[in-house]
Amino acid sequence: MDERGTQAGAVSVDAHGRILKVGTEQEVVAGLDTRALTFVRLEPQQVLMPGFIEPHMHLLPTLLQALPVAHNLAPCLPPPYSGADTPHCQTELLKALMTLRPDASGGSESKEPIMGTNLDPSRQRLIPGLCGGAGAVSFLDLPKRYLADCVSQDRPVFIVDQSGHLAYANQQAFEVTCLDLTGKKECTPPASVTSSGGEWVKAGGEYTGLLREPAAFLPFFQALMKQRPSQALQTDPVRLVTQPGAEVRRTLQQLREAGLTTLADGGLMSPAELEAVKLLAERDDLPLRVTALLEYDLAYDAQTQRELLQPSGPACDPRTAPDCKLPKWLGASGIKLWVDGSTQGCTAQLAPPYRYKDTGHCKGAREGRSNYKSPREIADSLRGLWRTKGWRFQLHTNGNGAQQWAIDVFAELQREVVNPHPVLFIHQTVGSEEVTRKLASLREGTFVTSDGATVPRLDARVTHLIGHVAYWGDAFEHTLGAEARNLDPVGFERRHGIPFSLHSDSVVTPPRPLWLVEQAVTRRTWAYPDFKKSYVLGPEHAATVEEALRAITLEPARQHELDAWLGSIEPGKVADFVVLGANPLDYDPARGGDPTQLSRIPVIQTYLNGQPTAGGR
Repeated sequence: MDERGTQAGAVSVDAHGRILKVGTEQEVVAGLDTRALTFVRLEPQQVLMPGFIEPHMHLLPTLLQALPVAHNLAPCLPPPYSGADTPHCQTELLKALMTLRPDASGGSESKEPIMGTNLDPSRQRLIPGLCGGAGAVSFLDLPKRYLADCVSQDRPVFIVDQSGHLAYANQQAFEVTCLDLTGKKECTPPASVTSSGGEWVKAGGEYTGLLREPAAFLPFFQALMKQRPSQALQTDPVRLVTQPGAEVRRTLQQLREAGLTTLADGGLMSPAELEAVKLLAERDDLPLRVTALLEYDLAYDAQTQRELLQPSGPACDPRTAPDCKLPKWLGASGIKLWVDGSTQGCTAQLAPPYRYKDTGHCKGAREGRSNYKSPREIADSLRGLWRTKGWRFQLHTNGNGAQQWAIDVFAELQREVVNPHPVLFIHQTVGSEEVTRKLASLREGTFVTSDGATVPRLDARVTHLIGHVAYWGDAFEHTLGAEARNLDPVGFERRHGIPFSLHSDSVVTPPRPLWLVEQAVTRRTWAYPDFKKSYVLGPEHAATVEEALRAITLEPARQHELDAWLGSIEPGKVADFVVLGANPLDYDPARGGDPTQLSRIPVIQTYLNGQPTAGGR
């Protein structure tokens, strides 16, 4: 995965886990006492690659999902991606809700809240007649009513959407939350909700039960978890990682079995979360490296203009410390801000040629929404941190309208103070060639602002949640129209020289890098609920196998400024490897291969610092 596309026969690694030489076996052992060497030989069909890097996921929620804290209501995955650990799933939305009924598991007198995760109205059908529903309105219009009819009228019900940007609550959940916040059964959202782009949606003067953005539903989660004392562990992230149960350990092992050696957590929101992820990375039994982003107001208090945290890196650097083995905790040196919401949740910020159709579950959403009033408000939130020149900045931009705002934000800040670090556009789902051109001009130093000023060169990059094509592509055709073919527009980025990576956004999609590679190369999508309809969405945006492999190795390393150590097999870097049961390049259609089989390549083993991690085959 180096710039030359090297394919070598052997690599040598020193006792500190650093790569010495790459070449033929004769070349790498030249001058060494072979009696003092340990040889590891691959089987003829096997290949060694740099360890896979997940550039954007949410580690603590991924671990929480493995616990019996909430029912997983996720729709099924298409057949190529249905792994042995795929949970039971429901493709009909109201039937999925009915599985949460207290009597669905034999009856219960408990008054504890009923909680669920990963409901997805964009793919789960709303069947008329179930739960007393006429089906005349979308689920997003009146979730409170459906939760009462399908689940419970006397117990609090709270469900987080699979997008992570929406949640649904019944009347009892509102009452418990308001009692916790104000001591009364009725209340308005606290300032912490509205100041961060959250919304408790109303219609006709009443709350509908729809909650937009994490800031809106965090008070519900906190209040309802207090009603579940048996689940106290779930509200304490430090305890979660220092006292991991079998489910947490199994989830971590599955990440390793997928070939991952490094994870980037996509946005920690509290000091406790930061401490928990750091402690998790430092555990002896964790076979993964971890770096993290901080949600911007965790690192910087905009109200007091006071910096709270400084960027951090690994405890030692193998390049400068001869005895250093690269630590597993790689530090937190990135800043994350959400410009908009979810494309499938109808809250992505759109601009021409896009708008949500006036039919289907996004009816009335039109151009979606931003979490901020203007690009200037975003720039004001980030300015103090930007001027330190110490942080990387990564903005969540699903819609092309949000992408344009983010470009304006970065242009304004870079014009004021030149920041040498890469900036990242996260998801970049709804594609527009005009946006891609502007990104290219930022990279080239030719971007011109509305008042005629030229912005100094900025290292702008993108990362794609490629599962938007595989799992939601057909749904997006119904909500966005023919322009949905430009989701995750690799073809535009190739044309204009924009580097891209691929990520899972777990828990939104499974963190399986070879699945991401296949999805990017084939761009196959499926129609829910029965998968009988499958087709290629936007073939002009298909990645080559080599591009997709770089997008899970070298490119994410560069985006997180880890490429001095990780991302390719080159002398001086760290020996983090994955052994695969076949060569992915052989599956490239340009070589006569079948890319629909990429996800079936077995992961044999992973290595950190040249040492095999636990549980190899």
